[in-house]
Amino acid sequence: VSNGAFRVDVLSDETAKAASQCEIIIVQGDLLDRYPVLAASDACVIADLYDPYHLEVLEQSASLAPQRRRATIAASVSAIGSLLARGDLFLDVGGRQRDLWTGALASAGRVNEYTYADSPDLSRLMLTAPFGLNAEAPEPSTSEVLRGVNEGIGNKGISSADIILWWGGGIYPWFDPQTVIRATAALAAEGHPVHLVFAGSRHPNPDVGETPAARAARDFVNENALNEIVTFLDWVPFADLGGYLLEADVMVSAHRDHVETRYSYRTRLLDGLWAGRPTVATGGDDLMSSIAAAGAGIAIAPGDVDGFANALRVLLDESTRERFSSCALAQAKGHTWEVALAPLVEWCRTPRRAPDLVSGVMLAPKNPSALRRSIGSVARRMGLRNKGNSATR
Repeated sequence: VSNGAFRVDVLSDETAKAASQCEIIIVQGDLLDRYPVLAASDACVIADLYDPYHLEVLEQSASLAPQRRRATIAASVSAIGSLLARGDLFLDVGGRQRDLWTGALASAGRVNEYTYADSPDLSRLMLTAPFGLNAEAPEPSTSEVLRGVNEGIGNKGISSADIILWWGGGIYPWFDPQTVIRATAALAAEGHPVHLVFAGSRHPNPDVGETPAARAARDFVNENALNEIVTFLDWVPFADLGGYLLEADVMVSAHRDHVETRYSYRTRLLDGLWAGRPTVATGGDDLMSSIAAAGAGIAIAPGDVDGFANALRVLLDESTRERFSSCALAQAKGHTWEVALAPLVEWCRTPRRAPDLVSGVMLAPKNPSALRRSIGSVARRMGLRNKGNSATR
């Protein structure tokens, strides 16, 4: 129910009953804030922290009015806080992101004497379970889906001789499509047969549709008369995705330099591994770093148009692309769903509540003076009193 000023969500009796009969409930986003009955359940709650969306929302909300932006950011922080407070197990994607969530859990009081005694490395509180790939290779289409069939989209469509650069996934505020467009234009101006394809420029969810960032990219192409070398597609159904990927030659992605990048897991980059295609993308996240280290792609500094164009020039050579492709297929074997979710599957065989939640321990004194005395006591035991600045100052 909504009147524009507020919204009321009701969890159906059937769903609530089903939740009460579950041993394990997996949640993410704002589900616990929207449906408190899930948090009150005695089930083991797995909080999927794959997407640190409280960092994404800093970019997503930039165009909102100040008051609405503040409320949006506050809601995302509240939702993350609810997950941290109730989760029995937390899923991350590893690398830097694991450090992010370790710090968040510590700040939330979840790294305490109970969880530490249970596993000093927190391996029973946190599991690395990133996104994965189908173990089966993508299926080629029975007919061409890009080359020679898109004349109506651009001025001349995509020819059979074109080297197709594939941007998979949506165009959101933290991405940088203009760098890729400029690099493509630079190669085309040199006479190279390149064609950039944006897949997912319009989201199938009508509440999302075409994002402002996607509209800006489309406007940039129109203003610079680049329609003959850049094509925008709507969302590609997953069942058809393999055919598109196999018809492409190089996977591309670019984003700006901000905090979301450092802790993200660019799921779209997995497409290049699955299809055995080289990737050129902005570096900065753990996944792209691993792709570049494996010889399956080339990482570029944020906003480096010349660097992006140079990387694409390297991959204009077919034998070079084949070498990168072999590395991509080899790396894909370590990213299948069976590999990615193996730790989670094993945990689910014998699920268990987090020991600190079972104990009902109060994780921090609510009285500031009591907290101050506790810190002072610890400081004295550690010999920190009167050595430089007081630990309790």
